Amino acid sequence: MRNSSTPLTPSQQAALECITQDLDEDEMITHDAAVNLLTAGGFERPEAEDLLEQLLLKGYVYESTNGLRLTP
Repeated sequence: MRNSSTPLTPSQQAALECITQDLDEDEMITHDAAVNLLTAGGFERPEAEDLLEQLLLKGYVYESTNGLRLTP
């Protein structure tokens, strides 16, 4: 379950929506693919990388050896 005590900023929320719009909850994605989705969604690459890191730190996305996955 996503931690409600770590709310997202509007940019982080937009980034999460950009990543998750075509991703199933149990589907994995590579770090590079997530950054590419964000850049395709209008974020500059440095901002996209930063936003993805923030989503990881806040627990909305987690990273395993196989890639990124949404936190249920």
